[in-house]
Amino acid sequence: MKKSTIVIAISMVCAFGIFTFLTLRKNKEELNQQVYRADPNKAVFITWEAVTKKQINPAYTFTGSFEPNKEVQIIPERGGKVIQAGIELGDFISKGKLIAHLDNEELKLQLQDAQTQLEDATRTFDRNKILASGEALTQNAFEKSELALKGAQNRIDVFKKQMTYLNIFSPMSGYVTSKNFELGSIVSPGMPIALITDISTVKLNILVPENAVTQFREGATIKVSCDAYPERQFNGTIDYIAVKADDSKNFTVKIKVTNSSSTLIRAGMFGKAYFKSTAPINALIINRNAIVGSTKQPQVYVIANGVAILKNITLGRIIEDDIEVLQGLAEGELVANSGLVNLTNGIQVAQAGK
Repeated sequence: MKKSTIVIAISMVCAFGIFTFLTLRKNKEELNQQVYRADPNKAVFITWEAVTKKQINPAYTFTGSFEPNKEVQIIPERGGKVIQAGIELGDFISKGKLIAHLDNEELKLQLQDAQTQLEDATRTFDRNKILASGEALTQNAFEKSELALKGAQNRIDVFKKQMTYLNIFSPMSGYVTSKNFELGSIVSPGMPIALITDISTVKLNILVPENAVTQFREGATIKVSCDAYPERQFNGTIDYIAVKADDSKNFTVKIKVTNSSSTLIRAGMFGKAYFKSTAPINALIINRNAIVGSTKQPQVYVIANGVAILKNITLGRIIEDDIEVLQGLAEGELVANSGLVNLTNGIQVAQAGK
């Protein structure tokens, strides 16, 4: 009983498998019959256009980021304990305002000691001067007292100069964008304690290819936008053009934009510069509808002797409904611009409507 049951089950599975295979093959054949296949011996009706040369004034859009007009690190020239802090992170600070005041008690004592030594050196010099005038003192002894007096005065000048280092002032107006000390902390010489950033004007940094950089001029006005304020455009001034290209043969161009309180452009924001060439160029132009293939490898169907030949091309600027062709086509060649879905490489074609 058990053997016969197993045999029947296996037979049913095999029968179901054969039925499924035959059904799938039949469905595939029906689908294949429904798929359109161009007949290579029958012409496909399409439209085409000639590749033409056209004078254009190309417009460029360059993307970049804004940097501050100026930025300076505050580095103390003398170490010490902070006994007064004049800034907080994010503050706007004017030029000459106190940033920090360091403890000066030790220097005060050293200055007092130097003043005492100066008084003693002055008395000695005055006494020796009288003695030297009466030839009661050698010239050598008198000159030593004179040098001692000058040395004492120099030490006082040094201490007074060091006293000025204990008051740290802002060298320019700007925002405090970094603060690395607190009241009571110890700072060291050469250790940055703050960063002051001036964004009264900002500069948009863009990279310009060599075929366009020759048309940029320092001092020229250019339209600029900031991604944070998409509804507005600003007037910028070309402030800097690099004399050396980077590894990608692009040149850095800086465009200065004056900031305003209503639309404050902050350093690090993204922006765009819009430049229209003043020198017209002759460009090979085709309609954008003629393009097939991917963005990495655009292609077109070139019509030659009634046959569509697929060709790789290199594209340039987009000009409204047209597009510039840099490589792959010649003026006067015919390219298909409609019915592309029915085309394959080498298929015969005929002009639609004729």
